[in-house]
Amino acid sequence: MSKRDLIRNIIVLGILGLILITLRVFVFQPLWVSDQMANASVKKDDLVVATKKGKIDRTDLVLYHVKEKQYLGRVIAIESDEVSYVDDVFYLNGVATAEPYLDKMKTKHLAAPSGDYFTNDFFSRELKGTKAGKVPSNSYLVLNDDRNNTKDSREFGYIQADQIEGVVDFRLYPLNKFGFIKEEE
Repeated sequence: MSKRDLIRNIIVLGILGLILITLRVFVFQPLWVSDQMANASVKKDDLVVATKKGKIDRTDLVLYHVKEKQYLGRVIAIESDEVSYVDDVFYLNGVATAEPYLDKMKTKHLAAPSGDYFTNDFFSRELKGTKAGKVPSNSYLVLNDDRNNTKDSREFGYIQADQIEGVVDFRLYPLNKFGFIKEEE
């Protein structure tokens, strides 16, 4: 190999490395799912990718941070929405709304002899930072799919747009589940 080929290869590898670093910093964030983050769609020790995107929709699984700690949760309400849970029924803007991504977890929980609700009653108007019971602008109401884990908007209040690091929609590991994450697996 000539000196010219070696220099060209080094430059090409340098450019590829720079592109990968740029994508990692500005577009993708890999994350190993901890036991605390596991939910209906991702399990403990899954390697997932959070994609930084502008618009976040209802039911998106998001990676967010509160006081330098990362959490994984599902957006259940966006700006101007009003939410309540009564007797395990989810009401979005006064209309009973299905949450199909919770079906398996909810069925398993309700089959246990505990007799507890899967989601305890709560109202968005009770969360700190609420005006007239509606989600404020640039904020989201985020809940864990495992509703017994209350380290979400029920404890932290509304999650601000700048706290969201990305939408989790792709799994890298385990390899037999490689690909886009389905709402319920």
